[in-house]
Amino acid sequence: MTERTKKIYHRILLTLSAALLIGFGFYVHKNSASFEKIKSINLSLIFLLISIHALNYLLLGITHFYPLRKHNIFLKFKEWYGLCTVSELFNMLLPAKGGTAIRMMYINEKKGLPIREFLSMGLAVVLTGFSLLGIVGTIYCHFFLQKHNIVFVALESLFIALTISSFLLIFASELLSRLFKMERRYSPKKYLTDKKIVLISILCYLGMFILYPIKIYLSFKAIGIHIHLIDSFEISLILLASSFFQVLPGNIGVKEVATAYIAQQYGIQFETALLASLVDRAILLLFLFPFGAYFYWDLLLGGSLPKINWPKTEASSRIPLMKRLVKVR
Repeated sequence: MTERTKKIYHRILLTLSAALLIGFGFYVHKNSASFEKIKSINLSLIFLLISIHALNYLLLGITHFYPLRKHNIFLKFKEWYGLCTVSELFNMLLPAKGGTAIRMMYINEKKGLPIREFLSMGLAVVLTGFSLLGIVGTIYCHFFLQKHNIVFVALESLFIALTISSFLLIFASELLSRLFKMERRYSPKKYLTDKKIVLISILCYLGMFILYPIKIYLSFKAIGIHIHLIDSFEISLILLASSFFQVLPGNIGVKEVATAYIAQQYGIQFETALLASLVDRAILLLFLFPFGAYFYWDLLLGGSLPKINWPKTEASSRIPLMKRLVKVR
Protein backbone atom coordinates (compact mmCIF):
# COMPACT_ATOMS: atom_id res chain seq x y z
CA MET A 1 0.00 0.00 0.00
CA THR A 2 1.49 3.34 -1.09
CA GLU A 3 1.68 6.39 1.18
CA ARG A 4 -1.03 8.16 -0.82
CA THR A 5 -3.35 5.16 -0.52
CA LYS A 6 -2.70 4.98 3.23
CA LYS A 7 -3.58 8.65 3.65
CA ILE A 8 -6.81 8.23 1.68
CA TYR A 9 -7.69 5.12 3.69
CA HIS A 10 -7.06 6.85 7.02
CA ARG A 11 -9.05 9.92 5.95
CA ILE A 12 -12.00 7.72 4.94
CA LEU A 13 -11.86 5.96 8.32
CA LEU A 14 -11.68 9.30 10.13
CA THR A 15 -14.62 10.68 8.13
CA LEU A 16 -16.72 7.56 8.78
CA SER A 17 -15.90 7.65 12.49
CA ALA A 18 -16.78 11.35 12.75
CA ALA A 19 -20.04 10.80 10.83
CA LEU A 20 -20.98 7.92 13.13
CA LEU A 21 -20.23 9.95 16.25
CA ILE A 22 -22.21 12.97 15.03
CA GLY A 23 -25.11 10.78 13.94
CA PHE A 24 -25.08 8.93 17.23
CA GLY A 25 -25.06 12.24 19.12
CA PHE A 26 -28.20 13.41 17.29
CA TYR A 27 -29.82 10.02 17.85
CA VAL A 28 -29.18 10.11 21.61
CA HIS A 29 -30.51 13.68 21.77
CA LYS A 30 -33.77 12.67 20.08
CA ASN A 31 -34.19 9.49 22.16
CA SER A 32 -32.90 10.75 25.51
CA ALA A 33 -35.76 9.07 27.41
CA SER A 34 -34.52 5.60 26.44
CA PHE A 35 -30.99 6.36 27.62
CA GLU A 36 -32.20 7.33 31.11
CA LYS A 37 -32.01 3.60 31.93
CA ILE A 38 -28.22 3.89 32.25
CA LYS A 39 -28.68 5.52 35.66
CA SER A 40 -30.31 2.36 37.06
CA ILE A 41 -27.52 -0.09 36.11
CA ASN A 42 -26.54 -2.32 39.02
CA LEU A 43 -22.85 -2.09 39.96
CA SER A 44 -22.68 -5.84 40.58
CA LEU A 45 -23.60 -6.45 36.92
CA ILE A 46 -20.89 -4.05 35.80
CA PHE A 47 -18.26 -5.95 37.80
CA LEU A 48 -19.64 -9.25 36.50
CA LEU A 49 -19.36 -8.05 32.89
CA ILE A 50 -15.81 -6.82 33.54
CA SER A 51 -14.97 -10.27 34.95
CA ILE A 52 -16.37 -11.92 31.81
CA HIS A 53 -14.22 -9.67 29.61
CA ALA A 54 -11.17 -10.49 31.75
CA LEU A 55 -11.87 -14.23 31.44
CA ASN A 56 -12.46 -13.89 27.70
CA TYR A 57 -9.03 -12.31 27.21
CA LEU A 58 -7.49 -14.96 29.45
CA LEU A 59 -8.75 -17.66 27.07
CA LEU A 60 -7.70 -15.64 24.03
CA GLY A 61 -4.25 -15.09 25.54
CA ILE A 62 -3.80 -18.84 26.01
CA THR A 63 -4.35 -19.36 22.27
CA HIS A 64 -1.63 -16.75 21.67
CA PHE A 65 1.09 -18.03 23.99
CA TYR A 66 0.67 -21.82 24.02
CA PRO A 67 1.81 -22.43 20.40
CA LEU A 68 5.02 -20.51 21.21
CA ARG A 69 6.15 -23.51 23.26
CA LYS A 70 6.78 -25.29 20.00
CA HIS A 71 9.73 -22.88 19.62
CA ASN A 72 10.79 -23.18 23.30
CA ILE A 73 9.46 -19.69 24.02
CA PHE A 74 7.87 -19.50 27.46
CA LEU A 75 6.14 -16.26 28.41
CA LYS A 76 5.28 -15.17 31.92
CA PHE A 77 1.64 -14.47 32.76
CA LYS A 78 2.28 -10.73 32.73
CA GLU A 79 3.73 -10.97 29.23
CA TRP A 80 1.16 -13.10 27.45
CA TYR A 81 -1.90 -11.65 29.19
CA GLY A 82 -0.50 -8.14 28.87
CA LEU A 83 0.24 -8.59 25.17
CA CYS A 84 -3.27 -9.91 24.64
CA THR A 85 -4.91 -6.86 26.23
CA VAL A 86 -2.53 -4.46 24.44
CA SER A 87 -3.15 -6.04 21.03
CA GLU A 88 -6.93 -6.07 21.49
CA LEU A 89 -6.93 -2.45 22.68
CA PHE A 90 -4.99 -1.29 19.62
CA ASN A 91 -7.08 -3.51 17.34
CA MET A 92 -10.03 -1.37 18.46
CA LEU A 93 -8.14 1.87 17.83
CA LEU A 94 -6.07 1.12 14.71
CA PRO A 95 -7.07 -0.21 11.28
CA ALA A 96 -5.81 -3.46 9.75
CA LYS A 97 -5.33 -5.23 13.10
CA GLY A 98 -2.60 -2.85 14.25
CA GLY A 99 -2.62 -4.39 17.73
CA THR A 100 -1.66 -7.80 16.36
CA ALA A 101 1.30 -6.18 14.61
CA ILE A 102 2.44 -4.71 17.95
CA ARG A 103 2.33 -8.17 19.55
CA MET A 104 4.19 -9.63 16.56
CA MET A 105 7.00 -7.07 16.79
CA TYR A 106 7.38 -7.62 20.54
CA ILE A 107 7.75 -11.39 20.17
CA ASN A 108 10.04 -10.96 17.17
CA GLU A 109 12.38 -8.50 18.92
CA LYS A 110 12.27 -9.84 22.48
CA LYS A 111 12.01 -13.58 21.85
CA GLY A 112 13.56 -13.92 18.40
CA LEU A 113 10.57 -15.60 16.72
CA PRO A 114 10.64 -15.02 12.93
CA ILE A 115 7.68 -13.07 11.57
CA ARG A 116 6.94 -15.91 9.16
CA GLU A 117 6.49 -18.33 12.05
CA PHE A 118 4.34 -15.86 13.98
CA LEU A 119 2.00 -15.44 11.00
CA SER A 120 1.85 -19.20 10.39
CA MET A 121 1.07 -19.82 14.05
CA GLY A 122 -1.59 -17.09 14.17
CA LEU A 123 -3.21 -18.34 10.97
CA ALA A 124 -3.40 -21.88 12.37
CA VAL A 125 -5.10 -20.71 15.57
CA VAL A 126 -7.54 -18.44 13.71
CA LEU A 127 -8.44 -21.22 11.25
CA THR A 128 -9.14 -23.53 14.19
CA GLY A 129 -11.52 -20.97 15.67
CA PHE A 130 -13.19 -20.26 12.33
CA SER A 131 -13.68 -23.97 11.63
CA LEU A 132 -15.19 -24.54 15.07
CA LEU A 133 -17.52 -21.54 14.76
CA GLY A 134 -18.53 -22.61 11.25
CA ILE A 135 -19.37 -26.16 12.34
CA VAL A 136 -21.29 -25.10 15.48
CA GLY A 137 -23.13 -22.34 13.59
CA THR A 138 -24.06 -24.63 10.68
CA ILE A 139 -25.43 -27.36 12.96
CA TYR A 140 -27.46 -24.93 15.06
CA CYS A 141 -28.84 -22.98 12.08
CA HIS A 142 -29.81 -26.15 10.21
CA PHE A 143 -31.55 -27.98 13.05
CA PHE A 144 -32.70 -25.37 15.59
CA LEU A 145 -32.87 -21.83 14.16
CA GLN A 146 -36.30 -20.61 13.04
CA LYS A 147 -35.68 -18.92 9.70
CA HIS A 148 -38.37 -16.23 9.84
CA ASN A 149 -36.17 -13.52 8.30
CA ILE A 150 -33.81 -13.25 5.34
CA VAL A 151 -30.93 -12.58 7.76
CA PHE A 152 -31.47 -15.95 9.43
CA VAL A 153 -31.77 -17.68 6.05
CA ALA A 154 -28.45 -16.20 4.91
CA LEU A 155 -26.79 -17.05 8.24
CA GLU A 156 -26.69 -20.79 7.59
CA SER A 157 -25.10 -20.22 4.17
CA LEU A 158 -22.52 -17.94 5.77
CA PHE A 159 -21.51 -20.57 8.34
CA ILE A 160 -21.31 -23.27 5.66
CA ALA A 161 -19.07 -21.00 3.57
CA LEU A 162 -16.95 -20.24 6.64
CA THR A 163 -16.45 -23.95 7.38
CA ILE A 164 -15.54 -24.83 3.79
CA SER A 165 -13.21 -21.84 3.34
CA SER A 166 -11.43 -22.62 6.63
CA PHE A 167 -10.69 -26.18 5.56
CA LEU A 168 -9.63 -25.00 2.11
CA LEU A 169 -7.21 -22.47 3.60
CA ILE A 170 -5.70 -25.16 5.81
CA PHE A 171 -4.64 -27.20 2.80
CA ALA A 172 -4.33 -24.40 0.21
CA SER A 173 -0.68 -23.55 0.87
CA GLU A 174 0.31 -27.22 0.74
CA LEU A 175 -1.62 -27.81 -2.49
CA LEU A 176 -0.39 -24.67 -4.27
CA SER A 177 3.23 -25.33 -3.36
CA ARG A 178 3.02 -28.83 -4.80
CA LEU A 179 1.23 -27.74 -7.99
CA PHE A 180 3.48 -24.78 -8.80
CA LYS A 181 6.61 -25.97 -6.93
CA MET A 182 6.73 -22.78 -4.89
CA GLU A 183 8.29 -22.29 -1.49
CA ARG A 184 5.58 -21.78 1.11
CA ARG A 185 5.73 -18.43 2.89
CA TYR A 186 3.35 -19.52 5.63
CA SER A 187 2.84 -23.06 6.87
CA PRO A 188 -0.03 -23.31 9.36
CA LYS A 189 -0.30 -27.04 8.75
CA LYS A 190 2.65 -27.91 10.99
CA TYR A 191 0.85 -26.23 13.91
CA LEU A 192 -2.45 -27.85 12.99
CA THR A 193 -0.85 -31.30 13.12
CA ASP A 194 0.11 -30.68 16.77
CA LYS A 195 -2.79 -32.25 18.68
CA LYS A 196 -2.13 -30.29 21.89
CA ILE A 197 -2.19 -26.92 20.13
CA VAL A 198 -5.40 -27.79 18.28
CA LEU A 199 -7.10 -29.22 21.39
CA ILE A 200 -6.22 -26.24 23.60
CA SER A 201 -7.29 -23.80 20.86
CA ILE A 202 -10.63 -25.60 20.48
CA LEU A 203 -11.26 -25.60 24.24
CA CYS A 204 -10.39 -21.90 24.54
CA TYR A 205 -12.59 -20.92 21.61
CA LEU A 206 -15.43 -23.01 23.02
CA GLY A 207 -15.05 -21.11 26.28
CA MET A 208 -15.17 -17.77 24.42
CA PHE A 209 -18.24 -18.88 22.44
CA ILE A 210 -19.99 -19.79 25.70
CA LEU A 211 -19.10 -16.45 27.32
CA TYR A 212 -20.45 -14.39 24.39
CA PRO A 213 -24.19 -15.14 24.86
CA ILE A 214 -23.80 -14.77 28.65
CA LYS A 215 -22.29 -11.33 28.06
CA ILE A 216 -25.19 -10.33 25.80
CA TYR A 217 -27.72 -11.63 28.33
CA LEU A 218 -26.12 -9.59 31.13
CA SER A 219 -25.87 -6.47 28.93
CA PHE A 220 -29.63 -6.52 28.40
CA LYS A 221 -30.26 -7.37 32.05
CA ALA A 222 -28.17 -4.36 33.09
CA ILE A 223 -30.77 -2.03 31.56
CA GLY A 224 -33.74 -4.02 32.88
CA ILE A 225 -34.49 -6.20 29.83
CA HIS A 226 -34.76 -9.97 30.41
CA ILE A 227 -34.21 -12.18 27.37
CA HIS A 228 -33.94 -15.96 27.09
CA LEU A 229 -30.46 -17.47 26.96
CA ILE A 230 -31.43 -19.18 23.69
CA ASP A 231 -32.24 -15.78 22.16
CA SER A 232 -28.95 -14.35 23.42
CA PHE A 233 -27.14 -17.37 21.92
CA GLU A 234 -28.75 -16.77 18.52
CA ILE A 235 -27.96 -13.05 18.67
CA SER A 236 -24.35 -13.87 19.57
CA LEU A 237 -24.06 -16.25 16.60
CA ILE A 238 -25.14 -13.51 14.21
CA LEU A 239 -22.82 -10.95 15.82
CA LEU A 240 -19.86 -13.35 15.68
CA ALA A 241 -20.58 -13.95 12.00
CA SER A 242 -20.86 -10.21 11.31
CA SER A 243 -17.54 -9.57 13.11
CA PHE A 244 -15.69 -11.10 10.14
CA PHE A 245 -16.55 -8.00 8.07
CA GLN A 246 -14.74 -5.17 9.83
CA VAL A 247 -15.56 -1.77 8.35
CA LEU A 248 -14.00 0.30 11.15
CA PRO A 249 -11.44 -0.60 13.85
CA GLY A 250 -13.26 -2.76 16.38
CA ASN A 251 -16.44 -2.34 14.29
CA ILE A 252 -17.22 0.67 16.48
CA GLY A 253 -20.77 1.74 15.71
CA VAL A 254 -21.35 -1.08 13.24
CA LYS A 255 -21.63 -3.74 15.96
CA GLU A 256 -24.03 -1.59 17.97
CA VAL A 257 -26.35 -0.99 15.00
CA ALA A 258 -26.20 -4.69 14.04
CA THR A 259 -27.10 -5.70 17.60
CA ALA A 260 -30.06 -3.31 17.63
CA TYR A 261 -31.34 -4.56 14.26
CA ILE A 262 -31.04 -8.24 15.20
CA ALA A 263 -32.65 -7.70 18.61
CA GLN A 264 -35.65 -6.13 16.84
CA GLN A 265 -36.36 -9.56 15.35
CA TYR A 266 -36.84 -10.83 18.92
CA GLY A 267 -39.33 -8.13 19.88
CA ILE A 268 -36.84 -5.76 21.54
CA GLN A 269 -37.02 -2.05 20.73
CA PHE A 270 -34.22 -0.70 18.55
CA GLU A 271 -33.26 2.02 21.06
CA THR A 272 -33.18 -0.44 23.97
CA ALA A 273 -30.99 -2.93 22.11
CA LEU A 274 -28.68 -0.13 20.99
CA LEU A 275 -28.34 0.99 24.60
CA ALA A 276 -27.50 -2.57 25.74
CA SER A 277 -24.80 -2.82 23.08
CA LEU A 278 -23.36 0.56 24.10
CA VAL A 279 -23.27 -0.56 27.74
CA ASP A 280 -21.32 -3.66 26.69
CA ARG A 281 -18.89 -1.53 24.65
CA ALA A 282 -18.41 0.95 27.50
CA ILE A 283 -17.69 -1.81 30.02
CA LEU A 284 -15.25 -3.45 27.60
CA LEU A 285 -13.36 -0.16 27.26
CA LEU A 286 -13.55 0.29 31.03
CA PHE A 287 -11.54 -2.93 31.27
CA LEU A 288 -9.28 -2.56 28.23
CA PHE A 289 -8.11 1.03 28.59
CA PRO A 290 -6.54 0.83 32.08
CA PHE A 291 -5.13 -2.69 31.66
CA GLY A 292 -4.02 -2.16 28.06
CA ALA A 293 -2.37 1.18 28.90
CA TYR A 294 -0.61 -0.30 31.94
CA PHE A 295 0.78 -3.32 30.07
CA TYR A 296 1.73 -1.17 27.08
CA TRP A 297 3.71 1.09 29.39
CA ASP A 298 5.26 -1.79 31.32
CA LEU A 299 6.08 -4.19 28.47
CA LEU A 300 6.68 -1.95 25.47
CA LEU A 301 7.74 1.41 26.88
CA GLY A 302 9.42 0.39 30.13
CA GLY A 303 12.65 -0.80 28.54
CA SER A 304 12.93 2.14 26.15
CA LEU A 305 12.36 4.99 28.62
CA PRO A 306 15.48 6.75 29.90
CA LYS A 307 16.31 5.89 33.47
CA ILE A 308 16.52 8.74 35.96
CA ASN A 309 19.88 8.89 37.71
CA TRP A 310 19.08 10.27 41.12
CA PRO A 311 21.97 12.13 42.81
CA LYS A 312 23.63 10.20 45.60
CA THR A 313 22.61 11.39 49.02
CA GLU A 314 24.87 11.78 52.00
CA ALA A 315 24.86 9.26 54.80
CA SER A 316 23.09 11.66 57.13
CA SER A 317 20.08 11.79 54.81
CA ARG A 318 19.53 8.07 55.34
CA ILE A 319 19.03 8.60 59.07
CA PRO A 320 15.34 8.74 59.94
CA LEU A 321 14.02 12.24 60.51
CA MET A 322 13.03 11.69 64.17
CA LYS A 323 16.53 10.45 65.11
CA ARG A 324 18.14 13.52 63.52
CA LEU A 325 15.77 15.81 65.41
CA VAL A 326 16.73 14.09 68.67
CA LYS A 327 20.44 14.60 67.89
CA VAL A 328 19.89 18.30 67.24
CA ARG A 329 18.12 18.69 70.55
